[in-house]
Amino acid sequence: MHHCEGRRSGRQLHLGREGIKLDRWLPLYHEICLDFGFSEAEDERSARLLSSMIAGRSTRTLDEMYASTVPRKAVVCGGGDTLVSDISSIAEGDYIVAADGATSALLDKGLLPDVIVTDLDGNIEDQVDANTRGSTVFVHAHGDNIAALERWVGEFTGKVIGTCQGNPVEGIFNFGGFTDGDRAACVMAELGAREIRLAGFELAHPSEKPGRSMEIKAMKLAWAERILEMLRKDGVEFSAVSQG
Repeated sequence: MHHCEGRRSGRQLHLGREGIKLDRWLPLYHEICLDFGFSEAEDERSARLLSSMIAGRSTRTLDEMYASTVPRKAVVCGGGDTLVSDISSIAEGDYIVAADGATSALLDKGLLPDVIVTDLDGNIEDQVDANTRGSTVFVHAHGDNIAALERWVGEFTGKVIGTCQGNPVEGIFNFGGFTDGDRAACVMAELGAREIRLAGFELAHPSEKPGRSMEIKAMKLAWAERILEMLRKDGVEFSAVSQG
């Protein structure tokens, strides 16, 4: 496996330490693109746009996170219907990671996430607010959110790291992961977390949302489950937050 020195010397590939490695992720990514009809060229265009906006900030912030002590235990919050009830099992001292829209539910309960993983498909004002108050935001670039990147990335004035799902470009990293929830778990595995409690994850029974195809949602969650299983095999322990 590659080592972190390559990242620090300015090479363009994410050279991971703990999480799903790039050579294992890219074949899955190609499968996902075929499954959903995604354009790899548009994904790359989006990643290059994000790089042009935050490359230097992104690399500095990731270096800081590698240098800091990220706990080996974390709570990753998804956007499922159970999140509201699961939040009662989250303690203020927990290291909290919010997947996109989960940010708003956490803020409503007075909990500021340590990390937010987002493709800018939620209440983005809340994510910007949390970022100004100290949350580190991992902003994800893909072919369908180019307009959102152009509209919102400049609003994030705090710590920001850029991610992508195809071949990385300068200052934009690929830790693996497809949906915001499983990508958040991949990010935490990369940073060294080995015990992850899941809140608001409904892999077996996805919640219905207006205008969203349940068939596509089920396909996405099947991929999320497959990716979490990869992390399990790599030694990451998962449990439901209510069991913790």
